[in-house]
Amino acid sequence: MLQKNKGCYCENLAICWLQEQGYFVFKGAQTQSAVDLVAVDPKTLETILIDVKMVSRRKSGKKKGTEIGRMARIDNKKIHILKVDLETKQCRIVEKRFKK
Repeated sequence: MLQKNKGCYCENLAICWLQEQGYFVFKGAQTQSAVDLVAVDPKTLETILIDVKMVSRRKSGKKKGTEIGRMARIDNKKIHILKVDLETKQCRIVEKRFKK
């Protein structure tokens, strides 16, 4: 599978997962934007900006099988990172770490 196709597939899995969680989901309008998806909670009208990241694992070495960390495209506390694991087809929103 091509890398671009993997990215589209991850975004689609993320959209389905967010919809299952009860959010209205909209895709970002720009292809090179830091925001991939916009999710809206219909009960509170809270808007969540999401950067989708595919989980990758190390293939060799001492840390073989461990997850490779992915950084957000921009350092913005308002953008959440949603990780998609293609092996397990699971999604999760992760806490971002910021430099102090």
